[in-house]
Amino acid sequence: MLFKDATEIIDRNYMCRENSLVYDLHEKSRFSSCHFWEYYDSVMVLAKETASEQRMETAMKITFIYQYILKTMLFHFDDGDLFHIKNFPADYAEYLERLDGAVDAYFRG
Repeated sequence: MLFKDATEIIDRNYMCRENSLVYDLHEKSRFSSCHFWEYYDSVMVLAKETASEQRMETAMKITFIYQYILKTMLFHFDDGDLFHIKNFPADYAEYLERLDGAVDAYFRG
């Protein structure tokens, strides 16, 4: 994946645009493995980023997306909440581990 593609994927998720994991979670209440891996791969590509000003903006976006994904997963398990994610993976712990690993890789470089 090219650096430019990775930044576009992050921006698409950050802005909750179609064809993104955040859009699928927010607008369709649906988990997309395809969009998850696309997001994961983009974070890993951006972990190699060097320009500090761009890195701070990207870090803010990655943190926002990470928090949003975690919150929607929590709401999914809340019996008192009407929110329910379709196609929620039974092996969600593996996705959470990868999500943590990607964010950790980004901040460690």
